Amino acid sequence: MGDTINVRTTSRDSAVCDDIELRTTSTTRLLFRPEIVNNNNMPEASVRGCFIYQKKGKNASWEDYKELDLNKLKAEEWIKLELNSEAMLTFTKEIHKHYAVHEKYGVMYGGFHLIKSNPDVEKLIEIFESNSNLFSQLLEDDNSEILEKTLEWIVASDNSDKIIDRLKNLQEKDLDQLNTLIGIANLKKVLSIWENNKLNNASEKFWQSILKENTWILSQIFSNPTVLINDEAYVGGKTVNNDSGKLVDFLYANPFSKDAVLIEIKTPAAPLITPSEYRTGVYSVHKDLMGAVTQVLTYKTSLQREYQALDYNNYRQGVKTEFDIINPSCVVIAGRFDTLIETAHKHSFELYRKELKNVIVITFDELFGRVKGLIELLEG
Repeated sequence: MGDTINVRTTSRDSAVCDDIELRTTSTTRLLFRPEIVNNNNMPEASVRGCFIYQKKGKNASWEDYKELDLNKLKAEEWIKLELNSEAMLTFTKEIHKHYAVHEKYGVMYGGFHLIKSNPDVEKLIEIFESNSNLFSQLLEDDNSEILEKTLEWIVASDNSDKIIDRLKNLQEKDLDQLNTLIGIANLKKVLSIWENNKLNNASEKFWQSILKENTWILSQIFSNPTVLINDEAYVGGKTVNNDSGKLVDFLYANPFSKDAVLIEIKTPAAPLITPSEYRTGVYSVHKDLMGAVTQVLTYKTSLQREYQALDYNNYRQGVKTEFDIINPSCVVIAGRFDTLIETAHKHSFELYRKELKNVIVITFDELFGRVKGLIELLEG
């Protein structure tokens, strides 16, 4: 007996289920073969079946023992079928589940399988339903890991749908609190990744991967809503040899106007200004940052020039183009603002990015600072 009940319809009003194994030896076993039925005379009498005695055949497969035909028993003949306490307990528990199957689903056409209830799941549900303060307790810093493990277990569980269905019965305020807790747990996890990697991880691929897994972070840059269209999106520029194509790190779009947003990602280690003064109190922007700004503007120009061709190719392939090019926004995410130690450093950087009419430049610590702000807002 596994974790599922397999049901196969045999008629409009009956369906046979998996055998229930009551006792087994190396050569024999006793089964009960249940059948759920629609009983019009007594609807609650919805399970019937038969006991089957099997012996192991020559090829090690189980075969029904047919030497005794009960229909041919004489008046003075009889048989005794005994169930020990363990077999009896198994029989009653399993039959109860089959009654529950019929009560909930009836006799459905075809074949299907149902997942049996898990005692651990039932216990978890009872805890959630009986303790309205549980979510608040799980939110405490000491219990945040417990909350995360619990949510991961629910998602991975074969019974996750059942858990969610039962949680829907909680009061609305408790569900709101659960949603908030889940959001805070996710925010804290992302913020922890930032804190543990901001000083020593200069891998551009790593940061692209983090932002790809948590695309909502990039949405915090804008006052208007945005949605991810693609990462490493092709924006044109291929030669006749089908090479040198331009790939922007992230392509977003406004879900209402569909206008595109091009985002280029560097790393927290990317320098923002040159170490030496250009003039007294004036510092030049670092060439890597200027290069990133020029790069994303080049992507914008390429996309505007080749949008019609991209849209037509999508149309030929039966794919709808999910963005437009009304006046695409451009974003560069690079460096850390906290590396600008002197006031003159901050002024030079701020003057440069504020004068950029068509590109938003934001540092990594500013971006993740917005994540921290969300946590503080949700925690009240």
